[in-house]
Amino acid sequence: MDQSRAFEHHVREIVDASEGKQTTRDAVVVESWLRCLNDHKLDPEHKGEARILPEKALRQHQQEAEDLLSIARFGMEDLYRRVNSMGYVLLLTDAKGVTVDFIGDEKVDRELKRAGLYIGSEWSEENAGTCGVGACLASGEALTIHQTDHFDMAHTPLSCTAAPIYHSDGSPIGVLDVSLLMSPSEKYSQALTLEVVKSCVRRIELANLMNSRKSDWILRLNRTSEFLGVDPNCAVSIAADGTISGLTHGAHRLFAKTIGQSWKNVQGFVGKPFEDVFDFDFNDIPRLMGAETPGEQAVEMADGQIMFADVRAPVRPEPAAARPQLPEALARIHGGDSRMQALAGKAARIVDKQISIILEGETGVGKEFVAKALHEARKKKGPFIAINCAALPEALIESELFGYAPNSFTGANAKGKKGLIEQANGGTLFLDEIGDMPLALQARLLRVLAEKEVMAVGATKPVPVDIRVVSASHRNLKALVDAGQFRQDLYYRLNGVVLPIPALRDREDKHWIIKQISSVVSPDGPLRFSKEATDALAAYHWPGNIREMMNVFELCLALCDSGKVEVADLPEHIAS
Repeated sequence: MDQSRAFEHHVREIVDASEGKQTTRDAVVVESWLRCLNDHKLDPEHKGEARILPEKALRQHQQEAEDLLSIARFGMEDLYRRVNSMGYVLLLTDAKGVTVDFIGDEKVDRELKRAGLYIGSEWSEENAGTCGVGACLASGEALTIHQTDHFDMAHTPLSCTAAPIYHSDGSPIGVLDVSLLMSPSEKYSQALTLEVVKSCVRRIELANLMNSRKSDWILRLNRTSEFLGVDPNCAVSIAADGTISGLTHGAHRLFAKTIGQSWKNVQGFVGKPFEDVFDFDFNDIPRLMGAETPGEQAVEMADGQIMFADVRAPVRPEPAAARPQLPEALARIHGGDSRMQALAGKAARIVDKQISIILEGETGVGKEFVAKALHEARKKKGPFIAINCAALPEALIESELFGYAPNSFTGANAKGKKGLIEQANGGTLFLDEIGDMPLALQARLLRVLAEKEVMAVGATKPVPVDIRVVSASHRNLKALVDAGQFRQDLYYRLNGVVLPIPALRDREDKHWIIKQISSVVSPDGPLRFSKEATDALAAYHWPGNIREMMNVFELCLALCDSGKVEVADLPEHIAS
């Protein structure tokens, strides 16, 4: 069938379905087509381009989805390792259908972006018509939208399998979508993929529940005892007062069935007594701990159904007084400046999560100082390795970053050399001036971050690495991406969260900074400044930021003989 006839046939099928004529399509597909026509007023004859959000809007969506990103990433990477050889691409969207994370094959990067299988793409049903993400969000069900199931003819080469991700309070927070640019014509070819995606989402929701309800009892439930410890169907958390405090979506559906209602019509179970859905005394939950036989693990539901459960006891938190509100290392990066205070508070929330960080700011604002504070604030320390991508000669940067095998090139050390990335294993890799890294090396760095392994120059076997990446640049990385000078996929891999560092001229804590720099440049005792000199320093606009201030103070230390720096001792352009 040629393209024009295929298009006409597709449009006719949608119109026929809207008129109630018989169709072989799944009910969930027809329901989505009807919503597209009646609710969203979409035209089946219109071929729409994939919509990619601008950078600023995408960043807002990513920041709002920080918790989802941090929890889902491990599950996504594990899933991608299993399906990437079959050509699949993974999208993680928020509850509005915006792709906030993406894993795909860089070899077909251009084709993926054109098809909308990319970071920042918007797949809501209102915008894209019937599609995996949009239909999944609208129906609340895991599903496959295969080729001509799509409403928009532009998307019909795709096969998209998606499953909704729910918060522990029962509200939808996102969708995990696994898509193919081209796929076998039969829809049943994606049946196994659908089960794999649903299993991955169950693990993501379970991890979220266990992480967010640490002070509650957690019951992991399964219909058979054999798979209870391997892949539980669902889980529920119970607070100390015996009420349900959180649950996975599988538990929501199970409990709705138990009380004889559709899960879509139930208002929610959070806050309801445990005994509303279990014929089991809440006070007997501790006896399930350590249960090994099916008889010991069995719990009866209110409708008589038997489930098998294992239990995690509440994790008792330390007394609030014993826990500092902010890690000491982060508390030391400012002296009361409101923007730095907000930066430190945000950093404290993510410092122990595997979220890559970009530090934005002008040259000399102290990006490496903040990066070291982020490293020191982590519970898992390890080494801190800083790499200035602009300072390394292009001819040496590859061997410096990745290392090299023994005798791998002329002049190489006979014993080889461990690269800086491998030296950072278990700790933090700080990539300063990342925007100056050559494009060829950006591709190699992307592979290191994606595969979590590094291959030395001349080596035949990769070495696994576990690194936290903090990058920094005084250049606008997004502008470099748009100009083709920086890889977009690497940018979004590094762009987990952006922490902007204000310029020194805009800081509200200049007097505090003056004292700190005074102590650094004069270890025998801080430099002393007269009031007039301090006022002149605070009024100066500092185009070179903190680095310039350090140079000025070192000059003052060398030239001042009186023990106190006066205005006359300052450089002319500051004194005036």
